[in-house]
Formats: sequence, structure tokens, C-alpha cells
Amino acid sequence: MRCFHVDKYVFVVKAMIVVCCMQSGLWAHAQFSMTDTAIMERPNRLPHWGYEAEFQAGRVLVLDKYQKSYMKDKAVYAASFKFTHVSLPSDNDAYAHDFHYPTFSIVGRFCKNDGATMYRSADYPHWNDKSDDYYELAPYNTHLGNSFAIYGAFSYPLYRGNRWELAVSANLGFAYSATKYDRQTSVDNDMIGAHLLFYAGGTVSATYRFAPSWGIKGAIDYWHISNGSTRQPNRSANILGPTLGVVYYPYYEQLFRQTGTFTPSAFHPYFYLNFKGGVGVQTRTEDWDRTQYKLTKDHPDFRREDFTLFSVASVQTDIMYRYARIGAFGAGVDVQYCSCYSHIRDIDKEFGIDTSHNPWAVAFDLKHTFFYGNVSLALGAGVYLFRQMGDFSRRNDPFYFNRIGVHYTIPKLHHLTAGIEVKAHLTKADFTELVISYPLRLNR
Repeated sequence: MRCFHVDKYVFVVKAMIVVCCMQSGLWAHAQFSMTDTAIMERPNRLPHWGYEAEFQAGRVLVLDKYQKSYMKDKAVYAASFKFTHVSLPSDNDAYAHDFHYPTFSIVGRFCKNDGATMYRSADYPHWNDKSDDYYELAPYNTHLGNSFAIYGAFSYPLYRGNRWELAVSANLGFAYSATKYDRQTSVDNDMIGAHLLFYAGGTVSATYRFAPSWGIKGAIDYWHISNGSTRQPNRSANILGPTLGVVYYPYYEQLFRQTGTFTPSAFHPYFYLNFKGGVGVQTRTEDWDRTQYKLTKDHPDFRREDFTLFSVASVQTDIMYRYARIGAFGAGVDVQYCSCYSHIRDIDKEFGIDTSHNPWAVAFDLKHTFFYGNVSLALGAGVYLFRQMGDFSRRNDPFYFNRIGVHYTIPKLHHLTAGIEVKAHLTKADFTELVISYPLRLNR
């Protein structure tokens, strides 16, 4: 099925409205029917939880000349429902205190993307110097296809007042796309190459509290879906647009009034060495480029859909400074090994290109990690000191890269952490890997 039926989309929105109304009515009834004892118990339970219903209207971002040439319609729409949770000062949570009592959410988002369309015409830049033996024009517009995402959101309050709250949010999770590239029905879709995807995004929002437990939210929302280079194509879809939502947060009054009533124990900064090893997988854009733009229509690999999955490995060593309970920064060396180098060498030889190939890459990178309990978000930005990955990489990949990962600390294993990371060149993933790291504290 190419996309979710519109009637189902309308039904979901209506159901969200009904649930909101039911919850509002039940909560109001409970307020007037509970005994004084029950009211006193309530702060320990329900006020930690809330929910939000949102509607987004966005546009697909055009990031280079190739996408600009084939992107026709860009409008997408989305509806989201969030279950939110917050720790109150009375919970004596030191991490919550240091983050100024952030909000955690589990979010379900339906994205109506099938209005975004693509069409590669004869003047597509890759075909400028090619005869029509190298391409076929599709007799239809390719649709991006609807998607559904489930992700976690961390919302950090920049300002929290009696009526207004300003916040920024980071969102990470997974998505499912109803359509992906295929040579029969979706031939011009070079953004989405798999049904199962990673979801990432960010939000800047302002919420106005018009009642003790209710607010209206306005936001600018960015979201990104891609397969982390586990399949090709993987240009990724990047969407930006405004959001309007209704917020139910029964905890807000207590949170606002209790601010400053809890002071955690002092944190003592320290240095540590972080040793990290990872193994992962990748597909190569060189394969996509070869089968889409360099082979004639009579070649058996012309516009193929399945590509080889290569193994990768990395070792990272960083010296970090834990400057606060919630954060650390540092720098180090990142050594990467990619098993695909001989395959890329064969592609270059096929087209008469003589250049250097080496499976190893060495980089220097800056790191920052955010901590909340045993969960951490690791960010990195690096520059290559040595990398020889063939002609395509030399012409198209920048000299820098970025990393993002989520880790969990296992206290019983002497604070060993396990997690997943994606290494990318801006918005284009290079590989996805599972990582294990061990921090060695240098001073007490």
C-alpha cells in the first residue's frame, strides 16, 4: 500500500480530540469527588504526567542542486500525540534540578508525506552530459510516502513563568515509511531507501498557560528520517515547519511554585579518559551513483535496488572533563576501519579512475556528553587527518564529520556503557555502529 488511507488519518485526529475531552472531564470529576486525603496523595502520582496533541505543517528542505532539480511539491503535514513526564522538586532528583526540571515525552507521530513529490527530468544535473542510453524518465511523479514515528523527546526549559514557558527539545527514535525507492513505482525517490528508519529532530517552542493545567503551544519543528546508511539510497528527508498544539500538564502549578525548594549535594568536577570501541555496518553511495548514473539501460545492474552491506569498526580515545553532574566535554582521536575499500577500488578501476584507497581513517574530534542518570547523549564533531576512500568520496565528502549516539551506563560493570551511534557528513549518514565505552577517572 503506497500510503495510509486519508479516512484513517482523520479518524486518528478525531480520536485524539475525544481522548483529550474524556481525560479533561474525568479529571474535573475527580477533582470535585475526591476526599481530602486523596487530594493530599495526588502530588505523588498523577501530577508527574501529562499529554499533548499537536499538528505540524512543514516543508521538505532542499539541500543541494540535485534535490532542487527534482523536488516538485514540498508540503507535508503531521499529527502527534505525546505522553509527558516531569520530576518535581519534591522528588529530590539531582539531575532534574540541574536541568531545571525538563520534560520527558514518548511521542507517536503520523506524517502525511505523500503530498511531497519528485520527478527527475532530462535536465537532471547527473544526466547533463549523458545520452538517453543512461536514463529512463518515469511516466509519473514519485511520492515521498507517509510515515509513522515513535520517539523520545527531552525538553529543556529556557524560561518558566506563571503563564509562559519557553523550551528547546531534542528528539530521537525510529520511524516506518510506507514507501521507499523501487525501480517500478518509486524510481525518483533517492531520499528514502528502507521502510525502517531512524528519526531525529529538534523543536523550539513557546507555551501559554490559559488554565491551571492547560496550555496552547506554538513551535518551530525540524525532523529528519533516514536509514543510517544501512540501505541505499539514503539522502534522507529533512522537514521544517510550524507546530500548534494543546498541552495538558497538571504538574505545572506545583513545578512552578516548588522551584528552589530542593538543593542537591555539590558536584565535584573531574577528568577521565574515555575508551570506546564500536562495530557497525554501512552501504556505499558509490554503488548508488554507479547503478543510477554510470551504467547504460541494458546493464544488469542498472537501477538495482539491493546493495552490499559492509562492516565497519572504530576505536575512540578521548580525554574528558566532567564539568557538571549533567555534562562533560573533551577531545580525542577517532580511528575508523571500513571493509568496503577494495570494493570502491574496483568501482574506480571499472571507470578508469586511478586514485588512492585505504581501509583506515584517522580523525581528531571534539566531544560533548549530556548525562541524566544512567542515560547519556554523546555528540561529536571531527576533522579527518587521514582518509583515502576513493574518487567519489574525495569529490563529495567534506573533510569533517559529526557523530550522535545514545548510551546506557551499567553501574554493576564499573560504569561500562553500551549504546548506538551514527556517524554522518552533515545530514548524510556514513555508518551506524554499536559501541561500548569505559571511562577511567583520573582524579578524585
